[in-house]
Amino acid sequence: GGISLGNPLQIHSGNMGFPWAQILGMGVKKMIMLNWNVFRHITSADHRRAIKEALLAPTIGQIDCALAPYMIRNNPEYPFEVRVGYEDGEAYWNDASSYKYVPFVSVPLLKVTAQDDFLVSGPSLRKMSHCMENPNVFVVKTKCGGHLGWQEAPPDTGNAFGFGTSWADTATTEFIATVIKLRNEKRVKGEESVAKSRRTTEDQLLDAMEDAKKIRSML
Repeated sequence: GGISLGNPLQIHSGNMGFPWAQILGMGVKKMIMLNWNVFRHITSADHRRAIKEALLAPTIGQIDCALAPYMIRNNPEYPFEVRVGYEDGEAYWNDASSYKYVPFVSVPLLKVTAQDDFLVSGPSLRKMSHCMENPNVFVVKTKCGGHLGWQEAPPDTGNAFGFGTSWADTATTEFIATVIKLRNEKRVKGEESVAKSRRTTEDQLLDAMEDAKKIRSML
């Protein structure tokens, strides 16, 4: 199984509005300055020009566009070799968007987002259909939690500041335990055999839907 927390499904920094585009942009520029001892040794005139353009850019989207041609990345296809650079910011955002891979998820996947997550809620909702089409994907949307927050403050914590554990920790561990329990039950019954590879796609889809029902009943 798998778990995805705060996944927007589609990333496009160029569409981010005020003030978050500016705030996140300042965060990237801060990281560049903190690592300036490394960047200042770059000898490529084009690369140095891109860094200067990024430092002068007001938004995260413009920074992405400036630096995309020099980003170190992996090829998304086998054998996943290291490559340098994207054609532009659009190519970088497209590569970073996971929605196009969701229909091919073949194991139980828990996707959790918060309604008040200013970074994720909107784009995640726009691409939700890709999750709903796959019976292996379980979508959980909480009313609050922010971006990767979900902090709890139970009355028995004894903490004067009201800090508690993360609800997401409990939810994800319960999901993992349920998936493992279901897999163990299937293994005991001998349902995972060589014959499984010979079944039709329709049979596999029906099995996935049955697993989904069992997991929901256990949660």
